[in-house]
Amino acid sequence: MNFLPILIAKKLYLKDKKNYTIFFVTILSRIGIFISVFALIMSFSALNGFQKLLNNTVLSTLPHAIIQLTEKSYINWKDMIIKLKMFPEVSYSEPYIIKNGLLIVKNKIKTIEMKSFRHIKYLKKNLLYLDKKNIFLTKKNINEIIISSYLAKYLSIKIGDSIDLIFFNEDNNHISSYFKHFSFKISNIFESNGILDTNLVYIPFSFFKNFLNINDNINSIELHISDPLHADQIILNILKKMHTPLLTYTWMNHYEFIYHNIKKIKTIVYLILILLVIISCFSIASISLMTISKKTQEIAILRSIGASNILIHLIFLCYGLRSILIGSVIGLFTGIIIIINYKNIRFFLENRFKDNILFDNFYYHNFFLLKIDLLDIMTIFISIIGIGIITNWYPAYCASKINPSSILKEY
Repeated sequence: MNFLPILIAKKLYLKDKKNYTIFFVTILSRIGIFISVFALIMSFSALNGFQKLLNNTVLSTLPHAIIQLTEKSYINWKDMIIKLKMFPEVSYSEPYIIKNGLLIVKNKIKTIEMKSFRHIKYLKKNLLYLDKKNIFLTKKNINEIIISSYLAKYLSIKIGDSIDLIFFNEDNNHISSYFKHFSFKISNIFESNGILDTNLVYIPFSFFKNFLNINDNINSIELHISDPLHADQIILNILKKMHTPLLTYTWMNHYEFIYHNIKKIKTIVYLILILLVIISCFSIASISLMTISKKTQEIAILRSIGASNILIHLIFLCYGLRSILIGSVIGLFTGIIIIINYKNIRFFLENRFKDNILFDNFYYHNFFLLKIDLLDIMTIFISIIGIGIITNWYPAYCASKINPSSILKEY
């Protein structure tokens, strides 16, 4: 590799340090690029972290997809679950039963959603529990319930307490509403992450089967997919292979707009900060033009001793890219170091600034996380280098077109 253009560009830069005006403008341009790159990497990391936490909160309590059997399906829910096990994309499936009701504790009443589950292992995997040692339900007593931390706090109840539930059900014979009352024991409490699961409780499927007699009336099955962000495509492929009339919908039908908004915000932030980088790069390009106007004698000497147009072009391209590279590399490394040490910095700030409005809010505690992505780093770095080459190409081109004979005649 020929390092001659880089070495000559470095020599020109060292001489320019004596010119305080050019040196000061160069430093300001580097600071502008540093701030822009640092803001880009931090913004992208915050959005990546927000999306990851959103996946954990939204996708941990919602089924990724729901399959609904019709009269033309000619298959029951048990056989459908057996068929779904043949698809490696489906990590778990079970009957989808969810009912509304009232939770009564002493003098407090709260409307809730009651969801069934067949296997506690799935809940262990996807939910965070307050009591990690006591996750498994007893087999003898099926009137046990798992509630959200929000409900536990709101109703001032804890593990082991008894609560009363009133079910709103439908009488298939009279098509009228009626109530059923049951007592439950709180087996565990899962950590509530947002408004989607604050009023949610989990009840064993065996309870619905034995007391509500719904075993033969189940027509909905919930699926949990290994790659939920591609749920639509996966479900479409499953339906093609099933050859059975089914109704389906995925979580993306209701919440896909959140992920589209994240991508839009990421694009807007990228474009705004890239504009700041472009402004800083044009400042450096103007400095290159000023340098070329003052270095015509040196350029003429280089041309007279055999330097080609390409070499002159490369020298001043390296001269302009030097400041851009320094600013962008410092910005990237600063951002990466802060992201890697994010937890320690967060712990320090929380202890140092207690009861601060910036750290005492719902978003900060539930949806603020910095997550680095190699693709984002590469995108930022390549974009800045590309902008640097484009903005400094013209000054380098002007330098390569200087006629040495006309310049040397003046001396």
